[in-house]
Amino acid sequence: MLVYLQVPDSTSKLQARDILLLVPSIINYIGPSERVIETGAMLLKLPTELIQLVFQYSTTPAFLQAAFACRTLYAIASNCREILLHHLYQTPGVNEDLPPADSKQLFRVLQKRAYQQLYGAQFTASCTQFHFGSLVLDVKASSLAPSEHQIFALVYKGHEDIQLFRTENGQLQLKACLKPHRLQPGVIEVLRTAFDADDGLYVLQRFIPTIEKSPDSEHPFIKQAFRSCIRGQVYLIRYSLQSRHDPVRVCTFPDHAEYEPLALAAAHRDTFAISWQHSRESEEYEVVLYNAQSASSTHILPSVIDVAYDSCVLVDWTKQRQNDDIHLHARLGSPRFNCEKGPVIELAFNDRSTQILYYHRAQTLYGSFQNLKRINMTSFPVQPTLYQNSSLVQFSGSLRLLFSIAIPFYGTHATRVEENGHSRCQWKYLAFGIATHRTEDWTVACLLKSEAFCSSEHCGHVLNLERGRRFLNWTVVARLWGFRDSNNSLGCKVATSKHGTRIAVANWNILYIWALQPSALIEQNANGYYPSLLQSPGSAMVELRPLVIPLDAVCFKLRFTDAEDELLAITDRGLMYWNLGPLGRGKRITEELPA
Repeated sequence: MLVYLQVPDSTSKLQARDILLLVPSIINYIGPSERVIETGAMLLKLPTELIQLVFQYSTTPAFLQAAFACRTLYAIASNCREILLHHLYQTPGVNEDLPPADSKQLFRVLQKRAYQQLYGAQFTASCTQFHFGSLVLDVKASSLAPSEHQIFALVYKGHEDIQLFRTENGQLQLKACLKPHRLQPGVIEVLRTAFDADDGLYVLQRFIPTIEKSPDSEHPFIKQAFRSCIRGQVYLIRYSLQSRHDPVRVCTFPDHAEYEPLALAAAHRDTFAISWQHSRESEEYEVVLYNAQSASSTHILPSVIDVAYDSCVLVDWTKQRQNDDIHLHARLGSPRFNCEKGPVIELAFNDRSTQILYYHRAQTLYGSFQNLKRINMTSFPVQPTLYQNSSLVQFSGSLRLLFSIAIPFYGTHATRVEENGHSRCQWKYLAFGIATHRTEDWTVACLLKSEAFCSSEHCGHVLNLERGRRFLNWTVVARLWGFRDSNNSLGCKVATSKHGTRIAVANWNILYIWALQPSALIEQNANGYYPSLLQSPGSAMVELRPLVIPLDAVCFKLRFTDAEDELLAITDRGLMYWNLGPLGRGKRITEELPA
């Protein structure tokens, strides 16, 4: 509800003070353009001196929104140097290079900073929601490639084709439509898709052949054969995306005929992993690593190559429960892996495919991992040690929390020559992490920093963010206020932008986005980029608040595009493209994609 104030010339100082306390409380929460215009009309009823004081006591986002309500307010806002300096000192940024006198320049600097911090973006962010006619998107089978590839695979329920799209300048372009390869009549169901590092797409499919009735159909042996055909056969296909003329590679899994695939991850052309769960005994589940060894072109179809593989059961949770003598060593915390987490529902290769990460239901970050470097697939392989993603970190004062830490999203490398003439390299990494208090049961999300030194002679001088998670010692540099841990089996979905200036978390149907300056955070705000009002009292921890956007849909997968302010989300209502840039007008557009 808006309050319109008439300020007569005889207004006393006490009355003016009351007005100053009331008006900022109104304009600090202005949002949509209609509200801004109405608030601007209210402010114009005040004398110029009071408007300036209102601007000074307002939050910076509210000040900028009110300034663009009309020309008069813009003139007042952009010509008062004291007010502009006040807001610049309240906004993240380095103030040493501020223009000396020109208020117009100061206003432009403030605008630029506001864009970087996503001020008001919850009202200006535009969203394009893509639909597919009468088709329904299969959120589990569809997948997003890493940001550098800018492609994604869409699968529709009840359809066997796979459509590959590419994002470019905010537009979606159909790159290819992958057709299945079948030997006989039947139904193909796409179960999972995954991109590999060699520009290929792995596809897990189930083929159910069409069964023709015959006079012998009632025979017991024929009935048993029919029942086995009803479940179909799971097989894997790899498509090369570099050349449409390359034959597809196919393999089957006879050892897992009674299992359902829950997750698929692809390392490169010859290596992949699958999480399996028994179709009848739900307590039986395992993760298997596969390495293709030979290919045969004796397939009936000339465009298909049959692939043989070596396999290794990385973790068998069924045997783990049955054998009390097996101990899976945790880095910190419980010495035994908790089998009650259930089967692995998501897999990811890490550190140039030398690690594999495991996600369980309701987990925001991976819960455990294994190192694969020493696995010998040619002999009887030994299961590698399973580590929990858990690091004990000093949070505040005497409080230490067990953090689950994601793969770093930002890092730096520097080489320095010491007094003795030897040169050393310093690596620093910045990562997202969450922790839950064991007794009070509250959860906190933070940004954490780790660093390491090495002799420059033994340094590769090439930044590998995935390697940074190996470090044990971490320091909290920022707290992400507004984060809420998931209370459903889906868990939160986390994405970071290419240059590390944005981190997004989708919790069911709400999107939280924090604006960052990673170069300042990784140096623990040594340059004063973040003002004192954004620092936690009594510590050097920076406190960051999120931009909150209701999605009106449940988010299953999330990724930034190549641009810092563009997001793709696979939801239960289709594909969403969000543009958080300053030129948005809060538009909500619906488009049809070719099906």
